[in-house]
Amino acid sequence: MSAKRRKMKRLGKREVVMRLLAGILAFFCSGLQVLGVYPLVPAFYAGCVVEKKRNLLVYLGMFAGIGYFMPVGAAVKYGFIILISGMAIHLYRWANRKCSSVTAALLAGGITIVMDCSGLLFASIEYREAVIGLSEGICVFGLTVLFRYLSGMGMEMSKILMRRSRLLTPSLQGQEVALDTQGKLRAFAEAVDGLSAAFAVSGRRQSFSGDESVAVLEREITGKLCASCEGCEVCWQEKGGTLSVKIHRMLMAVIAHSPKEEILKEKYMEDCPRYSGMVEEAIWAFSRMELNEAWYKRLQENRLVIASQLDAMADALQDWDRGNRSLDKESRLLLMRIGFEVQEKGLVAENVHIFEDEKGRRSIHAMVRSKWGGGIPSRNYRLALERATGLALRLQQDARTILTQDPVSLAAYEDTCYDILTGTAFEKQEGSAISGDNASMFFLEDGRYFICLSDGMGSGPAAGRESDMVVDLMEKFMTAGFPVDTAIRLMNSAMVLKGEDDSFSTLDFASIDLYTGELELTKIGAAASFIRHGSEVCCIPGGTLPAGVEASAAQGAAHAKLVNGDFLVMVTDGVLEYLHVKNPEEKISEMIGMIETDNPSVLAEKLMEHVMLFTGGHALDDMTVIAAGIWEK
Repeated sequence: MSAKRRKMKRLGKREVVMRLLAGILAFFCSGLQVLGVYPLVPAFYAGCVVEKKRNLLVYLGMFAGIGYFMPVGAAVKYGFIILISGMAIHLYRWANRKCSSVTAALLAGGITIVMDCSGLLFASIEYREAVIGLSEGICVFGLTVLFRYLSGMGMEMSKILMRRSRLLTPSLQGQEVALDTQGKLRAFAEAVDGLSAAFAVSGRRQSFSGDESVAVLEREITGKLCASCEGCEVCWQEKGGTLSVKIHRMLMAVIAHSPKEEILKEKYMEDCPRYSGMVEEAIWAFSRMELNEAWYKRLQENRLVIASQLDAMADALQDWDRGNRSLDKESRLLLMRIGFEVQEKGLVAENVHIFEDEKGRRSIHAMVRSKWGGGIPSRNYRLALERATGLALRLQQDARTILTQDPVSLAAYEDTCYDILTGTAFEKQEGSAISGDNASMFFLEDGRYFICLSDGMGSGPAAGRESDMVVDLMEKFMTAGFPVDTAIRLMNSAMVLKGEDDSFSTLDFASIDLYTGELELTKIGAAASFIRHGSEVCCIPGGTLPAGVEASAAQGAAHAKLVNGDFLVMVTDGVLEYLHVKNPEEKISEMIGMIETDNPSVLAEKLMEHVMLFTGGHALDDMTVIAAGIWEK
């Protein structure tokens, strides 16, 4: 028998047992009498009919109990209550594609009260009977909610136990053992880190100093020219000391890149018959030495770049190895509540998992679908999760708006404490068709908002391509999950390898944690940035060399704490360079403080207008202003 057929057989047996128990419970519920009424009958029926599962045994057990335990009048009454309650619940579910336990309880309790008090229309009833009828309706309401909660939680618990048993039961068909993913990542990170160290150390070669280069050249030309000369022995015996000094002076002139004619004119060795040949040989040997030295230097730089990339990859792997911690095992009760609350919204959540990151923030991942067809807003799923967990949550950015019976993967994250809005203003250089500045603003599900601004060298298409590459690489690295410093190192090393035409770009990269308001600002060759807090404006100085100049670019990051109403203003160097003032950073700070607005777009546009007034309305370079405002939710 195949594994699938065995699974279906186990599920069939479980379903039969559950239905049989429900039928037996329905029979005994029909016999429980309190003050002459039977509140468990409509309550149990309403709790069962919400599930929309046709269980013939429940009907048989309930009607058998009604016929066995109740007098004829009570049997007719509760038969009508069951019939009308069932029709009302089915009609409500058909119209709304959902029916919560509270709604079913209201319908069952209200119909019970109406049936108990309907005698008022035809005959007078005692006050005691009216109170009992009202109390029965309230009791039916409470018992329906209780039955539905217990049955729903029981079903969710059985799902969790079945899932756990499937994970713990080994397959008899030789199922593959799950790999230790975390251990593999850790070992791979250590291997890559070792390879990085090997690349950084291997191939190191000490450069020659001036005296060492002279010694090498002297050995080469004397061994080649003097050794083949007939007067070599006589010359070196009579003038050995002075000849060595003369050769040294001549080689120093060669190393100083003196012209050949000038070296020949000086006649450092006037008595040597092969002086001109010696000069030519020295110049050729030194040019070859310089070429070899340049190749060795380039090779070493490439090794350092590769070592930097491998080191960054090792850091990223170690970061991924820490990963998110699963809370499924210690949160079984919470998983049950999630399943129940989601069903109350007319949805079904399968394969639900709860994770916690290194900062203690939780996320919930599940396959979600509509329970009874139609379309249900995904907002209902978020509300169900919030009710179950007691946390303020947000769904993933690309979540579907409407959920159907086709399962979709949905992730919900703890909601951030802050919202952020941005505004931009651009001016391209006069006479240039394309700006050399590029920017990108994006949000990651871990609650961080990023602003990436790059200024290509010069203006026009070439500068635009360079800065666009910087922005694109940073966005891809961050979206892939790399830490900020690792992403910057990888981007910079890629620009070093590419930068053959000496075209470089700046990088101004801001990371804002929307949970805490923490700002991390990294600058590589970028202009100063500014933070406006109320009426005060502080300046964050610019960086040093642009991206791609050195393999090991300095990555000193500035840190600040943003609070409600603060603004971050980032600019390219074109905004500062042509203000024609002694301290452009101070002037920009003054301009930002003068602009009274809480709109980031207005702040960016007004600042650009102020700058253009100082430049006489001319854009002498590409200019970009980005303003970002942060507010508490």
